[in-house]
Amino acid sequence: MIDKITGFLKRCEPQTIFRKFMQYIINVLVVYIILVLSIGLIRTLSGIKKFFINMPIGQTFNIVVTEILTFLVIIELFRSFIDYFEAHRFRLNTMIDPAIMFVIRELIVKLYDQQGINWQGLSGFGFLIVCLGIVRTLAVMFSPGEDDHQRMG
Repeated sequence: MIDKITGFLKRCEPQTIFRKFMQYIINVLVVYIILVLSIGLIRTLSGIKKFFINMPIGQTFNIVVTEILTFLVIIELFRSFIDYFEAHRFRLNTMIDPAIMFVIRELIVKLYDQQGINWQGLSGFGFLIVCLGIVRTLAVMFSPGEDDHQRMG
């Protein structure tokens, strides 16, 4: 009888309830992310058809490249969310990846844009990419191991 009461009290600890509740929330968010990615893929693919019919090929190519790159940035961002859900902590290197993808996407979109890009903008993009690369490299080199995380958590 005492074992049953002890087992029930262990299951009712606030930390245990919080962890279970967070796991349910994470499961709902993962399903939501899958739904959003599926809808985004369908919209991207369905939008391509109208571009080929109504627009010149050069303009169509620019829009298709922009749509696909935007979708890749969103995938990378959601991948970092999933990594957070699995690790239960933010890892700097996985948070820098979407930022690098976004900057590279913006650079490619600017390069394909009709107005082009001046040397100051190109230098700014280059500097930002180098800085993000350095931060990511340092985050990988000096990231705490799993043992360090277990000791701190």
